[in-house]
This record gives sequence, structure tokens and C-alpha cells, in this order.
Amino acid sequence: MDGASDGAATVHPFPLRRMLPLREAAAYLGVPARRLRVLGLLGAGPRPAVRHGRDLMYRVEDLDRFVGLLYSRARISQGEQARQRQDWRARIAAPGAAAPDGRQGPVDPCMQMLTLDALVSAGGPLALKTLFVSGLGLIFLSHTPLLWRL
Repeated sequence: MDGASDGAATVHPFPLRRMLPLREAAAYLGVPARRLRVLGLLGAGPRPAVRHGRDLMYRVEDLDRFVGLLYSRARISQGEQARQRQDWRARIAAPGAAAPDGRQGPVDPCMQMLTLDALVSAGGPLALKTLFVSGLGLIFLSHTPLLWRL
């Protein structure tokens, strides 16, 4: 008797079922979509799994791993993390969870603070490097004889 006829079927979930587009991933995290996009550009956020047309798709497992990383960096216990995420999931599943302005979904204040910290820690050195290079450019241009004639 072969294994295919023993009655136990193997079920594989459809690959895109466990993936969320950018806006849904941001709502899942509790941050605005723009912040999630900027975190991805700086390399401080979850990596998009695939590009589906013009939209980026994120794996739910990667989003959960990113949340766990943020909570561990803030030294928040596993129990408190689980409680806050359950409260957040209940809040977004509740009817009328959309923001009153209609532009973005509800925002989780804890994730706002945690992602802001990640944004500052990733973007701060980049901003300092940009200021340094632009300062050098300004010094170079100020000593250019062509500008003295103007």
C-alpha cells in the first residue's frame, strides 16, 4: 500500500495567503504605510518578500519577527509583548477600527515609538554623513575661483 492512498493528505497553503501588501502590512504592525516604506529603504524594517506589480508584499512571519526584534531591543518581556499584540489584534479586528480621517488605519502607540527608535537609529548616521559631505562640497565650492567673479 502506498503513502498516497492512506487517507492523510498534505495541505500546502497558497503562498500569497500568508503575505500582505504594504498597506495591510503597515496596518498589521500598527504604523503608517509611509513609515514602513522608509524603514525598508533604510534597511531597518522587515524586508519585502516579493514585488507583486507595483506593491511590495511582506510575509506575516517576517513581520512577526520584526515586531519581536523591536520588543527585544526595548527590553520588553515576552509576556508583555504577547499581551500588547493580542490587544492590538483585537483592536484592529473590531468593527469601526478605521481612523476618523480615513487616510490610514488605526495606529498602535507602542509600535509608533519602537519604529521611531529604529528609524532614528538607522537614519541618524546617514543624516550625519550627508551633512558632512555637503559641508565638504560647500567648502570646495567656496574656494573655487569661478565663484569669486560672481
